[in-house]
Amino acid sequence: MKKIDNLFVLELIEAENPFPHIWQYMVEEIWNYQSELKDYYRQEKQMRDFELFLVRAYDEIFTDLLPKYCTGVEPNFDEDTTNLFLDSLSLREAVLLQAQLEDEYDVELDFSYSALPSETVFYKEKISYKNLGSSDSHVKIQDLNNFSLSEDKSFIWSDFPDARLESLSKGRTVLDAVSTAYKEIEELVFSLMEQLEGSKITIRSDHGFVRHQPDYSFSMNSSDKKEVKNLLGGGRFIEEDQVGEVPEGMENYIVSYNGYHMAKGRYVWPVSGKYKKFQHGGVSLLECMTPVLQIKKR
Repeated sequence: MKKIDNLFVLELIEAENPFPHIWQYMVEEIWNYQSELKDYYRQEKQMRDFELFLVRAYDEIFTDLLPKYCTGVEPNFDEDTTNLFLDSLSLREAVLLQAQLEDEYDVELDFSYSALPSETVFYKEKISYKNLGSSDSHVKIQDLNNFSLSEDKSFIWSDFPDARLESLSKGRTVLDAVSTAYKEIEELVFSLMEQLEGSKITIRSDHGFVRHQPDYSFSMNSSDKKEVKNLLGGGRFIEEDQVGEVPEGMENYIVSYNGYHMAKGRYVWPVSGKYKKFQHGGVSLLECMTPVLQIKKR
């Protein structure tokens, strides 16, 4: 990882809101567009190193500030544009989308915040999704191969890429999974842009995800992994009322906030089932800082 200047940390500490600085660093210094997806996704190691640096240098980002912004900042929705929600879209995929879309459209990349825990159900509660617009202004995408718009909608919810990441987790390489999921999302977005009569679309995400592989996660000793897994089980969060207080010594790996215990940063542990390679629900940068792509037809 590129050496981080001490002034950058001081800038974060002194900032009223450090997350615009963090977002800018991730976009400019880590997730640099590359046409070869294999090379592009290798930058995950730099992302891990950056996040580990922040955990060590400014832990309050994860234990206090990120939880506060995720629970306290609500996005504004413009009903004059189409709001497309892509479940589990992360900064990784947003950078790729921006690069592909810019050849034909005007594109701006910004960010917003997930909910806590960083799960779909909590995000929908946070933004009161069911109450956005009228009932006939909503549509849901559950089948990428059989979807078309008969008229413009203000709110479109896509189960992808999350559904694809889950279904590809078994028997496929991780690169396979993220690459396939991204390519399908790219095709969906271009298809929607062609179908929409309106000139604008805003792409949003409910949460991102962490990758479970050793190269991309924080290291833990085996006894701590076992103890944290006993606390949180197979997920990245649990209600405090279900398990009580965090055992002594586990505060390094857990964020306790608003009635939940949640995994901090990229601390992961072995789990089985569909979520063993991609997880969300915890307090990490790419789970909680979600991309916002504003796209305009020329």
